[in-house]
Amino acid sequence: MTRATVYGEYPYYRADRAHWAGDLRAMADAGVDVVSCYVPWRWHELAPGEYDFTGRTHAQRDVTGFLRLVADAGLRALVKPGPFVHAEVQLGGLPDRVSPSHRPDYPAVLDAGGEPATSQGLSLPSLSGAAFRAEVRDWLSAVDREVLSPAVYPNGPVVAVQVGNEGVYSDANQPVWRHDFSAVDAFADWSGMDTRDVPPLAWPAELRSAWARWSGEALRAAYGELSAGLPVLAKVEGLVNVPLPTTRGQDVAGWLLRTARLAGTGLTAGYTSWVGNCARSEPAFAANWFGVRARRLSNVESNWGFTWTDPTHAEPPTALFHALLSLGLGSTSCGVYTAVATDHWGPEIDLDAAALRREGLDPADYGPPYCPGAPLREGGGANPNLEALHQLRALVREHGDTLGRARYAPDVLLLVTEELAEAEAWPDGGASSTLSSALESAIGLGAALMADHQYVVDVITEATAPDPASEPGVPWLVPVVAGAEPHPLVAARQRAGGAVVRFTVADVDMVVRALPRARFAHPVSDPGTVLVHADESGRPVALFAFNPTDRPVVVRRTVKDTEGTEGTTVTVPLPPGGSACLVATPHGFSPAAQLHFENSLEVRG
Repeated sequence: MTRATVYGEYPYYRADRAHWAGDLRAMADAGVDVVSCYVPWRWHELAPGEYDFTGRTHAQRDVTGFLRLVADAGLRALVKPGPFVHAEVQLGGLPDRVSPSHRPDYPAVLDAGGEPATSQGLSLPSLSGAAFRAEVRDWLSAVDREVLSPAVYPNGPVVAVQVGNEGVYSDANQPVWRHDFSAVDAFADWSGMDTRDVPPLAWPAELRSAWARWSGEALRAAYGELSAGLPVLAKVEGLVNVPLPTTRGQDVAGWLLRTARLAGTGLTAGYTSWVGNCARSEPAFAANWFGVRARRLSNVESNWGFTWTDPTHAEPPTALFHALLSLGLGSTSCGVYTAVATDHWGPEIDLDAAALRREGLDPADYGPPYCPGAPLREGGGANPNLEALHQLRALVREHGDTLGRARYAPDVLLLVTEELAEAEAWPDGGASSTLSSALESAIGLGAALMADHQYVVDVITEATAPDPASEPGVPWLVPVVAGAEPHPLVAARQRAGGAVVRFTVADVDMVVRALPRARFAHPVSDPGTVLVHADESGRPVALFAFNPTDRPVVVRRTVKDTEGTEGTTVTVPLPPGGSACLVATPHGFSPAAQLHFENSLEVRG
């Protein structure tokens, strides 16, 4: 479809089977296109190599029947068999028996200091171990053979399968020194460097830099290993869900390098948004903007009702804000996690209460209902977030073709390179390093240019940079790596006569003085970010306005035609945490999605 796809998560293993059919019909009515669901290994395994996918031992294990009901409701399915799924399931869905805490012969995922990565106090097994890889292959092959292949569309609802989860262990946004040093021999083979007798924490800079580069190769290889157990990927779309990084320099650098080889997997990269409430946090907003644009990702999972850290996630303006931000950043989908608040599951799924307490968490937060603020309730009924889902449904169905054909229209391009990421991924001191981060400063600069100076800023990398000779008047912002020669892309841009603004310190005022005036700037506007989408001719066709602050603002932009000779003033009052989408009409711009402040938009020619 041309319009954006709406994914709705439904954890069938947390819902009474008698409610599945009615809940799925309610999801379809509410605007969901594709049902997404994890398939927890530990829930379906009866004994090593023996699985129940048909409900013969428990009705909620009937995932094959569940997929038939998905099809009956007129929906499609994205199935996510892990092997590690997280999803607030004990050990991320892995059987406890595969943890190195129970199987010392299985190598554990290790950090640079030799400490194991854990989930609920149990060590996580490394894919570097051949025996564990064989177990994973057996699990995925069983899911492929018994669940997925028989249900491939059009014979069933399955149109996509997700490989892994946010990396292997929800780890793709962690610093490079966090994982997985059980694979150090594979790294030595790849790099040709001698790592014998030198503990990773004592590695010289050359080895640390090589390891940072290797992290992307390691993730690519891990996805390849998991994909090999899923022959169905030849028939359906294969997805990976990339977790966005925070704006901390080492996190960003590690994430850029870990995700740099995704194009070599043959899988479509989506993203999950769990870095904070973008409607209430400017750093979270900046992290979403940077991550999505740096890798051109589409949303497959956002918080639509978990209130552990912020009760406003159960309020429609917050849910709609995140959906509009996804679309405004160019996503071709929105993920509603979860679409239904569910109430029924047993100890096989439940997190270990004692382990949660040891981690300083309250087990009550993880009890029923799962995702208390979700738009719908298991077995019938709705929560306030259904209003946001209805707004999203109306937007994508009434204006989906317009939005689907439009493109993100930047004034400025921020170039971030692997060279810069390598320089910051693993500095001396690791986590205790106090070195300033050019990446962190660059992200702050981009966010400030958008919110305070009315620019639309895009992020480009080696993989997404345009032809250096194209659009010479659109400036490239380039963070300078100390002691490094100009990057080949920058040198080519300068030879072609294209605008380049290099900076060593993210001095916003200095950069603004070096830039041309923002294309859509208005002389009187409060701070606020407006993302512009344009058609193939460059004519603006949609505006996405955001206020991630705690104060009300009135945001204005002068929207000019392609010739730039005439302008339309668009005025958008936004409350704290407010957002809006406006689409072009023959008479200007009209609101297409906005909550709780109707009739607040003013458009003047």
